[in-house]
Amino acid sequence: MQVSVIGGATDSGKTTIILRLCKYLRDRGKHPGVIIQENGQVDYDEKTLNSLGIETKEIDSVCIPCSLDTDIRSNLLSLKEESKPDLVFIEAEETVIPHKIRVDIERMELPDVDFLPVVVIVNASDFETEEDQLTEYARKQLDGAEIICINKIDIADRSKINKIEEMISKMNPRARIIRVSAPSEKGELKNLIT
Repeated sequence: MQVSVIGGATDSGKTTIILRLCKYLRDRGKHPGVIIQENGQVDYDEKTLNSLGIETKEIDSVCIPCSLDTDIRSNLLSLKEESKPDLVFIEAEETVIPHKIRVDIERMELPDVDFLPVVVIVNASDFETEEDQLTEYARKQLDGAEIICINKIDIADRSKINKIEEMISKMNPRARIIRVSAPSEKGELKNLIT
């Protein structure tokens, strides 16, 4: 079973991207699962998930890192046993550092679990173009990302997108940067999981 940890700020498009990736996987005969944080902010379309046959598990804690040892471990094992997903997405809220989630899960030494690159999504229309304007969480998320997805490119100015990409490249030269628009399906979303 593969695990993909996806983070980013509120309104960056994490939910839409995860839904699109789940549909992409289902269309190719794969079975995805999703672990979400139940804090009242994430609004998953249950009908869409159910129609795609996607099993979801919720973490009831206010803080994902506070519940890693119990909720995430038990949810991953439960998903693995009950629905046998090929890939499980874990959506991290904006105050959580995605690469730390991955490191903590790796320490659990769960059998037959492989990891995809850690993804951080930024909203091109409202993301800062100067590093000193970023929150501490945003800087830490970007620093630990292996893929940085600039989302909503269809509603942002091209020069702003270029400035964001230039800043991100300087902050984290190791990360692969891709540009997408999840709602309009522009760009190569599949590059987040391949």
